[in-house]
Amino acid sequence: MAASLLSHVVSDLCIGKPPARMLPPSTPVAAALAALRTGDDPFVFVEADHEALHSRGKKTATGCVVIKVSVADVLCYVCGDADSLSEPAAALGRPVSALAAAVQAAGGGDHHGAAFRVDSHTSLLDAIDALLSNDAQTLLVPLHARAARSRKHHHVQVSGCSPANLAAPAADYCVLTREDIVRHLFSYSISLFAPVAARTVASLGLVRRDVHAVHADDDALDAIPLLRRSIADGTAVAVVADDDALVGEICPGVLGSCDIESASAAFAALSAGDVMTYIDCSLSPPEFLLRSIRAQLKGRGLDAMADLMDAADDAASSLPLSPSSSSSASSDEDSPFGRARRARRSSSGSFRWRSTEDVAACHAGSSLVAVMAQALAHRVGYVWVVDEVSGALTGVVSFADVLAVLREHLRAGETQMN
Repeated sequence: MAASLLSHVVSDLCIGKPPARMLPPSTPVAAALAALRTGDDPFVFVEADHEALHSRGKKTATGCVVIKVSVADVLCYVCGDADSLSEPAAALGRPVSALAAAVQAAGGGDHHGAAFRVDSHTSLLDAIDALLSNDAQTLLVPLHARAARSRKHHHVQVSGCSPANLAAPAADYCVLTREDIVRHLFSYSISLFAPVAARTVASLGLVRRDVHAVHADDDALDAIPLLRRSIADGTAVAVVADDDALVGEICPGVLGSCDIESASAAFAALSAGDVMTYIDCSLSPPEFLLRSIRAQLKGRGLDAMADLMDAADDAASSLPLSPSSSSSASSDEDSPFGRARRARRSSSGSFRWRSTEDVAACHAGSSLVAVMAQALAHRVGYVWVVDEVSGALTGVVSFADVLAVLREHLRAGETQMN
């Protein structure tokens, strides 16, 4: 059975996956946001600045690098500096290449935020090596020609882009994530990883102490730099109380279900704890919370942010309410606001909506298999580690570190078979 698993290639994990969205660097950020809201994956991709990568002496096994952009990246871009906060509409009108550059810079540049193209016959172990050696979260795998042709109808035109511009150059690709590989490994046969799977995460050295955490009473804008770094390393921002007890999180994946115009306003006006409340009710926020956001924005001189939120709310209120009519053509669909504001739905990608208090947490003495079961059930790439007695946040276990452990186990098995 181990030999069978080692013979798997990345195309085995791509059956049924939708094609990735490739956007030209000149695409407006608002149009990229519209593509994110209408796509099957929670990401779109933008060609990276290859010259900048090579100038740092970085080499890639695949030669071509693209930057993964998510809804959370757009929020961080709009809330990331004083100019964008003062003129959010101007930020949404900039080319997505500026956003991609910010994504790269968030993790210190180099390959942060990058996805790498690999051949469809790349072995599973080599794919894990590509993810870990490049500190990447995603790989792009070519779809077979027949599958690519059959999926052409999935490409949806967005404001500012033509269908031809959305198609991948030369071939269609699908997205393979760390979660896809971990899920595949654990679902194939957990017994292959005995006795490693039964060991505690602490004994395997998987508990990282450098977590991204913010106090519930801190300004939510203080969480933006942490959110950027958490996107880069595949985790989230923990929200803690006075005793460091974990009370919730701000998860990049969950933000994908929010309306960025309103969510950006909430981050600019509220505390981290109140933003958690807003995220949980963002589909239909109470009027008192909206009034509080508007008042805070006005008091901070962020009138343009309040106007953007109101314009998005007006666009959303004019959209059809029934699921069948929401897919029909309308005048609102031609605007970035109308296209971007959708009813909350589950995605075929790596994340789904859930409460900000519904976090995956474990203890240092939890077994690896138990921790991974939690992460996969929550569809996240990390699990918080809390003290068993006090509930205080003490660390985090990430898929990147888990994959490194599993890779070593598989490499050892491969050596024994040879």
